[in-house]
Amino acid sequence: MGPLRLVFFPRMTASAAVLLAFFSGNSSSRCSGCCAALTVAALLLLVAGCAAPRPATDAGGPSAEQLDSLRAQNQRLREINAALRDSLRFRRDVETGRYYRRVRGLRDRIGRMNYALSQLREGGRTVELIRADALFEPASARLTGEGRTRLDTLAARLRRTYPERRFLIEGHADGAPLSAELQKTYASNWELSALRAAAVTRYLTAGSGGFAKKRLRLAAFADTRPVASNETAAGRRRNRRVRVAVLPKPRAFSDAEDADW
Repeated sequence: MGPLRLVFFPRMTASAAVLLAFFSGNSSSRCSGCCAALTVAALLLLVAGCAAPRPATDAGGPSAEQLDSLRAQNQRLREINAALRDSLRFRRDVETGRYYRRVRGLRDRIGRMNYALSQLREGGRTVELIRADALFEPASARLTGEGRTRLDTLAARLRRTYPERRFLIEGHADGAPLSAELQKTYASNWELSALRAAAVTRYLTAGSGGFAKKRLRLAAFADTRPVASNETAAGRRRNRRVRVAVLPKPRAFSDAEDADW
């Protein structure tokens, strides 16, 4: 950057001096010249404030117009100082690489947040998918002995792998209508899938699982989320299931790493 050239003319204002100082350099040095121009403007405002004529009032003090002019000059000086501070801070951040590190951190943080939100929309990450006939008595929400054993094994794995996490228990049913006999107990597949999810949740909190109630959530989907065709017996058997999912950490995303699973 070449030396900063200032040209003064009679009755030149501080704003005109800023423009001359800014455009006196070539385009490659204009960014750095901006800071210098702002500094010169601040000095010119001070000089203008000192050199301005100050007719005395009858009482010998400054007039109202002079006071208003001084206040306006002080405000302009504060704005110039703020602009200088922001410009210097940005330049320092760019030179030290802090600016680019911050951008990378924000991008990473946004990516992690989007991933966590997508998992929430999908109901968390699946950790266990159990067919209903492996847990319950036929056409029932009552757990079998084999089902309890399987839930004990699952509870031990969840405690070991996710010691402080929350879980979602989902109940799913097939698309076949309930028989008249079953409807005496379950009005529809909604009730059946909800009671099956509730049975698993209750066992994990009250049984050997020992999970705190606040760590478990349950949901029922009836036959609205099939994983196979309901036209075949094998497909309907797959659709009758319980899904256990781990949910994202319930914490604020204050850092780029906060959305870790």
